[in-house]
Amino acid sequence: MDMTYQVIALAILFGSIVTGFIAFRMQGMKLAPHFGAIILALIVTLAALITGISAIAVVAAFLQVIVTFTAYTQIYKILRDNFQTAPGYSAHLALVTMLPVLAIAGLLM
Repeated sequence: MDMTYQVIALAILFGSIVTGFIAFRMQGMKLAPHFGAIILALIVTLAALITGISAIAVVAAFLQVIVTFTAYTQIYKILRDNFQTAPGYSAHLALVTMLPVLAIAGLLM
């Protein structure tokens, strides 16, 4: 299993914590499940890179997809009801949307 995609995903997870902090400040604890998923995915991805164990890399890829799922489920209602704040979430959504693509690519390579 090629770990290059996991390294890129790790960088995106770090970046999404920063951009997500802005969204978190705008919405408060409504995004707590999403942030929990990000932190868990970050820890497992880091463990996969350090150990090089393929099973942990598969779990990391799964959690990266969960991060994207939680982002859209948590932010959808906010964007639906208050479209004026959408630009504040765009950077975060753009980052986490890349995660499933990298997870699939990492599993296929």
